[in-house]
Amino acid sequence: MRMLILALTGVLAACATTEAPGPSVELKPETAWVAANEGWAEEAEAVYAGATSYVLEAAAGLPPKGWAVVLDLDETVINNVAYQIAREELGEGYTPESWYEWTQEEAATLVPGVASFLEAVNDAGGHVAFVTNRSDKEQLATENNLAALGLKRGEDFRVLMTRARPDGVSAKDARYDLVPPLLAVQGYPGVEIIAYLGDNKGDKPASPGDWAFFCIDQGAMYGDPCAAVPGPGR
Repeated sequence: MRMLILALTGVLAACATTEAPGPSVELKPETAWVAANEGWAEEAEAVYAGATSYVLEAAAGLPPKGWAVVLDLDETVINNVAYQIAREELGEGYTPESWYEWTQEEAATLVPGVASFLEAVNDAGGHVAFVTNRSDKEQLATENNLAALGLKRGEDFRVLMTRARPDGVSAKDARYDLVPPLLAVQGYPGVEIIAYLGDNKGDKPASPGDWAFFCIDQGAMYGDPCAAVPGPGR
């Protein structure tokens, strides 16, 4: 009996030591909102559900492989709240150096709802393109991270365009214009982009067109959020 008690004590101690620690500081409200998945996850799933309905309806009259959707990556497809938590625990903000180190960890997670959306697009005969302001030096790690999450080039997406650093501009319109030609050289000419998805205002093309834009609320953690009242304070 004494040996059994000692064994159980050891198991409980091991469980206690492997339990994931919480943040060591009080997080900013927007970070805590995303990290806790309370409201944020449900909202992201609702946006993706709405985007799915729109895309399937809009694509109904288009030829298979004749249309595409374009998505931002960070806080739209993949969630980097772990990076933000780590920076807040250090009492520091974003730096290019710390961000590069984070991308090399290949540890971002999927935004809720995105996997089902991408599957619906591909099943309906559409193309998926990612246009991100991640650095070109971060592209390999980014593709590895996506593959680990089940999103593979050629199967789940066909285009991934990063931003050249240090001289590449953050505005995405020139890269958006390259999506149809890139698909054309892959054997899919005349592709029409019918939807854009992002978390920042810059993820929406500057010029109007026959497309819809869907905004993922990232809680105002980064950039110029597209949500009218971002985060948990609405």
